[in-house]
Amino acid sequence: MELLLKADRLLKQRKLVEAIAEYSSTIGKLQASSSLKVLSSAYNSRGQCFYLQVEFYKAIDDYTDSIKLDPTNATAWYNRAQVKYRLNNFSDAKVDIAKALEISPDFEDAKNCLSAIEDAAGDKI
Repeated sequence: MELLLKADRLLKQRKLVEAIAEYSSTIGKLQASSSLKVLSSAYNSRGQCFYLQVEFYKAIDDYTDSIKLDPTNATAWYNRAQVKYRLNNFSDAKVDIAKALEISPDFEDAKNCLSAIEDAAGDKI
């Protein structure tokens, strides 16, 4: 995870363009040689940068890549649900948030997200 430290710092500082560049560089380095969990984390974090830049479809792509690499990454499932919720895709958001809660039943933010999805969707789900 040491490879991700610089990018993580940039994300915390909200230097999103620089963070995306650093995550992209790290992803390139990790693809050939690293653990799937670390690579999954890098995709998830870069997705967060895209989300904060309101580039929702790029965020979804990165969260999806993160999930493919580590299907037990509850945070990636939660993050993708959040984006789908923002895009009013309530049924898909509910599927993703349910998966996050299946993996991590005590994930409080995911529980709150599920309530928000159900409230917003009403009869649409």
